[in-house]
Amino acid sequence: MILSNTFLEIEALEPSSIMELIIILFSIVLFALAITAYKTNRNRRIGFAAIAFALFAVQLAVEYVDDIYDYVDDEGIDFILSGITLAILLLFFFAIILKGKPKINFLK
Repeated sequence: MILSNTFLEIEALEPSSIMELIIILFSIVLFALAITAYKTNRNRRIGFAAIAFALFAVQLAVEYVDDIYDYVDDEGIDFILSGITLAILLLFFFAIILKGKPKINFLK
């Protein structure tokens, strides 16, 4: 049975694994806080940061699952993780560079 073999492959949590899980949870908390702030203010900068926090959580989760199960070859997972890192950097760049709320005044 495939599921029983999969569960047998899971090893006990090491301190580094526990730290990775804490970082994943913290990035999810930051994502939730940023989404709440975005819903309140509708600030694009906060929206970009929220998406970046979500991608960071996804990136760490992919790394964690790859370390445990090793389903995908190293080149494939490295390409995916590099793409996610690039997206995170671009989102933080846009969060810093772009202005918050666009101020459009049609009554000028």
